[in-house]
Amino acid sequence: MEVLCPLCRVPADRESLGCPSCREDLGVLFRLRYSARIDYNRALEALAAGDGALALGLLHRAVAAEPGLEPARELLESLSVSGPAGSASGSAPMASERDTPSE
Repeated sequence: MEVLCPLCRVPADRESLGCPSCREDLGVLFRLRYSARIDYNRALEALAAGDGALALGLLHRAVAAEPGLEPARELLESLSVSGPAGSASGSAPMASERDTPSE
């Protein structure tokens, strides 16, 4: 997913979160573009902390924002089957599931 500067239409720099051409701060646009992935990662953190209800809410929001985000969809389906309490009692996501999904 690419973020374009709304002023000069140049692809933004992912590391500085700014436009390499006009130096406009594009942090808010990055947050909007990647909100589903951010919610997915926050859901993983909530599960690790034992807060299944928060994780479910974040996963629902992530899937609504980006329906093709398969790791979030799969985790949501597994939690819906086992229930949020079951996820906190030992079936925490594996380390590979904690990584931000690739674009």
